[in-house]
Amino acid sequence: MAHALLSPSSAYRWMHCPGSVSLCRLFPDESSEYAKEGTLAHAYAAHILDPNQPKPAEAIPSENLTFVNDYVSYVERETAGGIRQIEFPVAISEVTGEANAKGTIDCAALVGNTLKIIDLKFGRGVRVEAEGNLQLSVYAWGAFQYFSLFDEIKEIELHIFQPRIDNIDSWKFTPAELETFVNNARACAAKALSYLNADPLPPESLIPSADACRFCKAKSACPALRQNAAEAVDFKPITEAGEAIPIIPEEALSPEKLGQNLILADLLEPWIAAVREEAHKQMLEGVHIDGFKLVLGRPGNRQWTSAAEAEELLKTFKLKENERYSYKVITPTAAEKLYKAGRIGQRQWPKLEQIITRSEPAPVVAPESDTRPAWTPAAQPTDFQPVN
Repeated sequence: MAHALLSPSSAYRWMHCPGSVSLCRLFPDESSEYAKEGTLAHAYAAHILDPNQPKPAEAIPSENLTFVNDYVSYVERETAGGIRQIEFPVAISEVTGEANAKGTIDCAALVGNTLKIIDLKFGRGVRVEAEGNLQLSVYAWGAFQYFSLFDEIKEIELHIFQPRIDNIDSWKFTPAELETFVNNARACAAKALSYLNADPLPPESLIPSADACRFCKAKSACPALRQNAAEAVDFKPITEAGEAIPIIPEEALSPEKLGQNLILADLLEPWIAAVREEAHKQMLEGVHIDGFKLVLGRPGNRQWTSAAEAEELLKTFKLKENERYSYKVITPTAAEKLYKAGRIGQRQWPKLEQIITRSEPAPVVAPESDTRPAWTPAAQPTDFQPVN
């Protein structure tokens, strides 16, 4: 079955940049090692939760299986006593306007009068929030049509389980709020579909933003992004000809200018990375790009071709055991896994917890739309009075 043009996973993009749907059709769907890793984890999770789901033939690394089992435990706890569907296909054409469009939910369940949509995110690059999540909201509409046949749905919960960065998030809203979202999504989808046969695309159809462009296949060739880049580097002269140039212009470090530059940085950094990636791909295929060439980087770290053979050879060198091996105590994370597996007892684990510490989170710059609360330094320069 052909991949949906307006897929739930790309809802943020087509709802905020409608012309991107037409532009992305020119680029093939390509998978990555990260995507394959996530797909395998999802397949294992689905089989464990529902043995009727096919068991993957490929083995999964033990560390990833631990994350999968954590997700399974979370799903079982959140859906206990309810009606549950795993890898649940739902019709979404009422939202997107695409004929026969479907989406597949990792887990959908009706627990009492609450509809729960639980999504496993296996990536560790971008933190995914549950609040206002457009992908899961599209899923929720499809699941709502099915589960409302069993009982009245009074509340909807969206759950994100992103174990590799310790992100477990949830958000509640009402069926009325879901309907408001769907009406808006329908209007956005209709606009996106209206641009499919437009050639050329009108300028207003492409609306670049950091979030919309992040996973867009077309960003390396997007004319709107390129225009933004051109405007960003088209700086006006700081001084008139012949005047002295200030070393640090005050306006360049003003909060207003820094805010403008941060918006540009968030927008252009993914574009720059996409341009480099596309150039690298073409050059590997033998395409010549004027002014650039492929060179070999640093070789990888040295490693034994056979650890067992190295071990046997080192033994013949009559080296001491502490010279042949390096030991270190396991990490708190590894210890917790042993506790969950029953190797560390219920009475033993609290003793370990008492000697576990972690560094305080460091402040990072984030846009105002970020759902995390703002952090304020304990002391501001304005808190201090000059000493006479």
